[in-house]
Amino acid sequence: MATSEKAINFIQGNLERGQAIPGQSLTNSPDQPYNWEKPAEYSNPREAMLYVFETLTVPETTTNVLLSLSNGVGVMDIASIILYSGFLEGKWNPDLMTLLMEPTMYMVMALAEKADIDYDLEAGDRNKPEEMSGDKAIETLQSGINELDKIRQMAVSRVNPQSVPQEVREVIEQTELSPSLLQKVEEQTQSKNLLGREE
Repeated sequence: MATSEKAINFIQGNLERGQAIPGQSLTNSPDQPYNWEKPAEYSNPREAMLYVFETLTVPETTTNVLLSLSNGVGVMDIASIILYSGFLEGKWNPDLMTLLMEPTMYMVMALAEKADIDYDLEAGDRNKPEEMSGDKAIETLQSGINELDKIRQMAVSRVNPQSVPQEVREVIEQTELSPSLLQKVEEQTQSKNLLGREE
C-alpha cells in the first residue's frame, strides 16, 4: 500500500511539533502501560471522595485553590483539573471521575465559603450583564428609543435634495399612485354589506 505525500507530511509535522503519531500508543510495550491503562486505584465512590477531600485539605493545595478562586477561576474548572489529574495518575476511571464532579465542586465551594472568598461556578460569571427591574428596563428601552429618534431626525435633516438627479425627481413628481389594494378590498366589502344593500 503506497503512502501518500500528504500522509507523510502530516506525520513529519507531528514529529516536529513533538506530538504522538496516530496509533503510537498501540505500539507501547505492554509491560510499561500508562497509569490510566492500569486498573484504577479507586473503584468505590466514597473512598475516592475521601481521597479528594484529603488532597484538597493539604495546606499547599488549599492555598492554591483559594488563590485561584479569588483570581476568578471557576469552581467547575478547579474541580475538572483535580479530577482529570487523578485520572491521569490512575486513581479512577472516567466513569468514577464523572461521578466525583459534583462532590468535588461542593468541597471547593465549602473551602471558599470557609475562607470568606466570593467564587464563580464558571470562569467569567462576574462579567454577565446585571438583571434589571421592570421600571429600569422600561427606562433603558425608552432612552434607547429616544436616541434612535434623534439619530433619525439628524439623518432626515442631512438629506440633500440635490443628491437625487433631476430626471429622477421629475419621474417621481409625474408618477400617479393608484389606490392601495387594501383600500379596494375595503370599498368592495362596504358595498356588499347587507344593511347597505339597495333593493
